[in-house]
Amino acid sequence: MGEGIQPEHLNDEPLGRVLDKLYDAGLTEIFIRVPLSAAGRFGVKMDSFHLDSSSFHESIPLI
Repeated sequence: MGEGIQPEHLNDEPLGRVLDKLYDAGLTEIFIRVPLSAAGRFGVKMDSFHLDSSSFHESIPLI
């Protein structure tokens, strides 16, 4: 997973703390900011968005 990462770093306690912090930060906010940031960084044209999940999928044009 990366230099310096040991198996004991991946036990339930640290993972649980990270998941709690992600939840507290707001997963929807994170799931929006991360791809928008990546798109901006890599110059991805954003004239529409594609939202896909296991229960629905939708393409949302930007105005």
